[in-house]
Amino acid sequence: MLTLASEGLRVEILDPRADTARLGARYCSGGYVWQVHDERCGPLFSGPCFPEPDPPVFDGQGAPEVFELALGQHAAKLGDEVYVLGVGRVRRESAVRPFHVRDNPTVTERAAWDVSEPAPHTLCFRSRGTFGAFAFALERTVMLKGRTLTSATRLCNDGSPELPLRWFAHPFLPWAGERLFASSLEFALPEGAALVEDAERYVARRAGSAWSRGHYMLPRVALGGELVVEACHAALGRVHVECRFPLGGLALWGNERTWSFEPFFQTIVASGAEARWAIEYSF
Repeated sequence: MLTLASEGLRVEILDPRADTARLGARYCSGGYVWQVHDERCGPLFSGPCFPEPDPPVFDGQGAPEVFELALGQHAAKLGDEVYVLGVGRVRRESAVRPFHVRDNPTVTERAAWDVSEPAPHTLCFRSRGTFGAFAFALERTVMLKGRTLTSATRLCNDGSPELPLRWFAHPFLPWAGERLFASSLEFALPEGAALVEDAERYVARRAGSAWSRGHYMLPRVALGGELVVEACHAALGRVHVECRFPLGGLALWGNERTWSFEPFFQTIVASGAEARWAIEYSF
């Protein structure tokens, strides 16, 4: 485990070279924030199975990030490999379409990462890969400045074809009563969903809704702007989150132990071009 520390916070980040038992086919292995500890309040993130010390790798915990589209997924036949950015080569074992790592969990070759020597406040993870005609360089930087944690990504397309990109952050937060968060963007929850918007425009749990099996929702939301979230937190009161990218979609999920908002960034990276984006958590 790698760590950063500042102003009473200690950030635990998985080492993609050593912490392979906690890495699966889903989450980007470089820059995976496993937990943030406050010296007075304890752990600040949660997870679907938290506080189990070794949750299933698909569930994970903390503030992981996902590259949802796999290179080669549309042409891959059973037994073929695809490439999941930030993860590596994954075997297609299921006929279920569209391809999803939920149904195809076997990593046949993990992405290789160069990790910078730990500095007091910054860690950088760099990986290069090829898959067919695709070639790319992926850089992940995790920085703790004061009590703000920034997770920044840079993806360069070094190959000839366009590189499709669909990424989302998946921060797992502890419940803090009935309210979850307030948002900077207009949105509408699905009719009859387990979440509602209260009189002060906070997203909150609908009375009587059961969460033991989990709920997944796709609200209608204004796209293209930068999402800012004021997340309710049991220990801190609030966690301020800023998404430094044009929002391409939003999902909400929760079970009885945790909840999460999932902001998406999606684009096509042209040959020779790059994409940069970041998400910031202020505690």
